[in-house]
Amino acid sequence: MKTIIKKFIHLIIGEYAPYLIFGRNCKQEINAPTSGVAPGFRELDTETLESINSAFVQEQRWYGGTETNCFAYVHDGEIAGLCFYWHGERYKTRNFWPLKTGEAKLVQIIVSPEMRGRGIASKLIAFSADEMARKGFDRLYARIWHSNDPSIKAFEHAGWQRIAFVLEINPFRSNRPIRLQKRIAPI
Repeated sequence: MKTIIKKFIHLIIGEYAPYLIFGRNCKQEINAPTSGVAPGFRELDTETLESINSAFVQEQRWYGGTETNCFAYVHDGEIAGLCFYWHGERYKTRNFWPLKTGEAKLVQIIVSPEMRGRGIASKLIAFSADEMARKGFDRLYARIWHSNDPSIKAFEHAGWQRIAFVLEINPFRSNRPIRLQKRIAPI
């Protein structure tokens, strides 16, 4: 039955993409300094990111660069998790959610397969958000596929909140999708 409903929806509205938007207001409480408190979590500069030769890091390396902040979780000397924020001109290449000055979007969070299920993603999201707040960012955003339960739980455990629902539809395979959004809560 579910397949029939999906096929019907696809016939009517074309390709569709439902997302949740999560946000964090950095002007609110910033947690205690994380250096020394959260072993294994750190920010990586572009030079360090480029120098790491693991396949896991190499696959994610393209997220780095100008107007990017990269955070990592290191376990037994190996990168086991990465988190990237884009802002400014760099983010305009994606521009899914409008950003103002002082805002950034978390564009990638990934934990190595062998380290998943240990709460690393939520800790990395929380750590990186605190560090972005210390750098002076006012608000942070993330876009999550509506049914990606592990990501939704990770952001909720990290203290982020759902702020909007966005649905992109592409009726009749038009060149530009139509975006519908519903704000759930302000941040």
